[in-house]
Order: sequence, then C-alpha cells, then structure tokens
Amino acid sequence: MPANDDLRFFGTVCASVSHELKNVLAVMHEQAGLLGDLALMAERGMPLDPCRLAAAADCLLKQVRRGDAILTNISRFAHTTDASAKPVDLAEVASLAVALCRRRADLRQVCLAAEPGQAVCAAVDPFLAVRLLASCLDRAMDAPGAEKTIRVAAADSPDGPAVTLAGLAGDAAIPDDDPLRALAAGLGARLRREAASLSVIWPRP
Repeated sequence: MPANDDLRFFGTVCASVSHELKNVLAVMHEQAGLLGDLALMAERGMPLDPCRLAAAADCLLKQVRRGDAILTNISRFAHTTDASAKPVDLAEVASLAVALCRRRADLRQVCLAAEPGQAVCAAVDPFLAVRLLASCLDRAMDAPGAEKTIRVAAADSPDGPAVTLAGLAGDAAIPDDDPLRALAAGLGARLRREAASLSVIWPRP
C-alpha cells in the first residue's frame, strides 16, 4: 500500500505538470499563429505594427520562462528520489511542495505563498517529505481562512525543525485515526494543529 500511494502521488504531480506544460504550449502556438498572420500581411504590402510584434515576443518570452520554471521544479522533484534519507533544508522542501501544488491551488482560487523562514534541516526522505507537505497543503486548501492565502515557512521550533502552514480556517483538531496523521508518523514526524495553522515537526537531526 505505501508503495502504491507513493506512485499515485508521483502520478498526480506528473499529470499536473503535463497540464501546465500543455497550457504553455497552447499559448506559444497561439502567438506563433499570430506572427504567421503578421508575416503574411507584410508579404501583401500591409505595414507591420511594431507594438503587435513586441507584444507577441514578450508573451513568448514569458511562456518560455514559465515553461523553464515548471521543468526546473519537476526536475527538483524527480531528484528527491536520489537518496532515501539525508539532512535536507526544510525551506527548500516546503518551496518545492508549494510549487507542485500551485495549479491545484489556482483551481480552488487559493493563494500559496512560500515564505523565506529559517534555514533549518531535518534528516528525512526528501520525496516522502514533499509528499507529506503536499498532503498538508491539500488539507489546508480545503479549509482556507477568509483571505484564502496559505503561507508556508520553515522554522526551528522548541520541539524541533518544523514547517508551518498558516492561514487556515479555525482550529479543528486532526483525529488520531486521520490518514494525514498516520502519514506523518510513518515519516517520524508529528502534526500540531493550532489556531489558523498546521505544523509538521520533525525530530532534530
């Protein structure tokens, strides 16, 4: 079961990334068509509008940067499987989880913000840490606060290195038999639900 759940998570991330890349390609295809139309108009003697050319070029450059960012994140995600357990920067793990969940957040009209936080490390499996934080983000996006903004930051709490998701609605406790709590326990972490926040806390390295 755990292996199947891990594979399902990997597939979910890949499916989301493929949708994002197809959107990038769709916009680029549209702009390429526009440039083709402008070239045809120029062949027929119609004057070119520099503003339209500049706008098309700017749009294409934005999509190239967007596509590059998407591919960079999926590459970072793929490399989380390189080692099963090692000291990792929790701020880096948190920012990657936020990046991978951004499309799902957009669909729910929720804003995700990865804040700088502190440079703290925990000895964790990077892939499973991303999976746990993504699951926590999914839970948070189901019940965001009034601002509909979930802020994510790493910090060295008194109980150990932690990643906190702030901006949740209320302070509903997470039941002991909740799968999210079981997932955290399986990674040696624990959850702490407080007013408008959810924290994942790992043992000190």
